[in-house]
Amino acid sequence: MLTESISFDDGKPHTPIYKSTRNDAVDFRRPSTSFLPRGRALFWEGEEQSQKIEIVEGVVRAVRLLENGNRQILAFYWPGDVVMPTHSIHQEFTAEALTDCRVIRSKVSGACRIDQPCGAHHVLAETLTLVLTMSQKNCIARIAWLLLRIRPHLPVDAKRPEALRLQLPRADIADHVGTSLETVCRTLAEFKAKKLIDLPNRKTIRFIDLNGLARISNGPSAD
Repeated sequence: MLTESISFDDGKPHTPIYKSTRNDAVDFRRPSTSFLPRGRALFWEGEEQSQKIEIVEGVVRAVRLLENGNRQILAFYWPGDVVMPTHSIHQEFTAEALTDCRVIRSKVSGACRIDQPCGAHHVLAETLTLVLTMSQKNCIARIAWLLLRIRPHLPVDAKRPEALRLQLPRADIADHVGTSLETVCRTLAEFKAKKLIDLPNRKTIRFIDLNGLARISNGPSAD
């Protein structure tokens, strides 16, 4: 509520001054972030999810469990990505913190719309791209393709300014592009030997020849 206060000086009214009462105070506080340790689920496949979740820090993976007990990583969420409730009653995938994460959770009135950032739309787009990639590229080309896709999202390593922190474990790379852990390890070693990348340690990567990686990514089709 606003109260009007008019002061008089020599009998002449001055411009009204409006004072806010306590009920008129506007709360400009930003939503607080919550911490999720590595491996914690934001929500599970088959669970109801009615919150908007914004990734502030860290990486989240969207996982679908297969009938044989294996998993398929459908997509990765990076800082700035938003997961919105879907039109489905239950979630079609599990969202797990791949690294230590900070997220903002907030309630929303309904499911995501076409013009909004949405976890379901993101996963669908990523899955369609992944299906096309897996059908048209061999496993070596798929690994090169993924490295190029994640490169813009990887943070700089504090101890090695020219290197980036490789936040995706090799097992997650394998489960995303549809190959074995051994193939991923062998392929990364081959890329290093060809001076396409450097691997200072298991958790950092330095891109040396982006054009060379791109040629491999666009190379022979899958058998």
